[in-house]
Amino acid sequence: MTTQLYHLPRSRSTRVLWTLEELGDPFECSVMTREESRGAEHRARHPLGRVPVIGDGGEHLFESAAIVLALADRDPQGRLCFPLGSRERELTYQWAFFAMLEIEAPTVTARDERERDPERHAAARERVGTAARVVEHELSGQEFIVGGRFSAADIVLGSVLVFARDQGLLDEGFPEVSRYTDALVARPARATAYSVA
Repeated sequence: MTTQLYHLPRSRSTRVLWTLEELGDPFECSVMTREESRGAEHRARHPLGRVPVIGDGGEHLFESAAIVLALADRDPQGRLCFPLGSRERELTYQWAFFAMLEIEAPTVTARDERERDPERHAAARERVGTAARVVEHELSGQEFIVGGRFSAADIVLGSVLVFARDQGLLDEGFPEVSRYTDALVARPARATAYSVA
């Protein structure tokens, strides 16, 4: 069954598109406008009118990190995940949630409060830095965050780290994170996903 992605370019749904490109299996991508995502038709897929959403067989799934992990889990070849019950599988979930909660959430706050509330911006910036130092330590001597190979954990964590970097929150003091994100940005599947306008 072909996966259908409802996508808004340069949003969280791009990490889902990146995942689909890495897997290389057939899929369909419906590029939406913000107005379309807020319409009644799309709200039947996502009650808040957001992207990404994937659909297959009349069922829908939303939340970008959940979709990335689900797509990895569904792949019979296990190209982006590790065996069920393995320590690597557990760590994949750990780093995906860590990325979303400890890095992406405060990055959004730092971005949104840069001008409005410098104190909140500074606190969020410090929180991002604290979390990034954890990743910096974990990446020491490692090409990827889990199990010595590229996985769904790298898609979620990498996309969030690039977002933080683009907001100027990882400018210095993170050589391992910088090396890691540069390598992920150079992946052909990611370049293809980010080329969708």
